[in-house]
Formats: sequence, C-alpha cells, structure tokens
Amino acid sequence: MKAGRPAFFSDPEIDRLLAIIVRLMTEHSVLNERVKTLEALLIDSGAITRETLEAFEPSEEQDAEWGQERFQLIKDVLESGANITKQ
Repeated sequence: MKAGRPAFFSDPEIDRLLAIIVRLMTEHSVLNERVKTLEALLIDSGAITRETLEAFEPSEEQDAEWGQERFQLIKDVLESGANITKQ
C-alpha cells in the first residue's frame, strides 16, 4: 500500500478499477442531479411541460451526434482501464 492511499484488495489493479468505477459513479450522480435541476427549472418556469419533455425524440442528426459522443465515452473509459499497469 502506498502512503495516503488505502488498499482494499490484495491486488492493486482491483483497487485502481474500483477508483475508476467510483469516479464514474460520482460523475454520473452529479450530472443526473444537474439534469433534474434543469428539467425542474424549465418545467416550473413554463418553458416546457413534463409531457413535452417526456415526448421528446432527438432528430436524426442529434441521435447520430449523441451516439458518437456515447461511443467516445465508452471507448475512453475502456482504454483508461486497459492502460492500468502494475507499478
């Protein structure tokens, strides 16, 4: 175990993987709260209705762009995991 960084498993690679997962969970939680905040503000202000929000379908262009962004995120996360090496 390195000073200042607790080890939970005997294999430090598992600890690194756990750190990645916790980081992703934290980022997801923050973004989820931000989206819910924006939705609530838009609905409360009357800018949109909940029904409009729920019925939204992205355009083909948006769908393609968002799909590419999703693919890139998955690729980046998987590559970061592949780059974990024993030190």
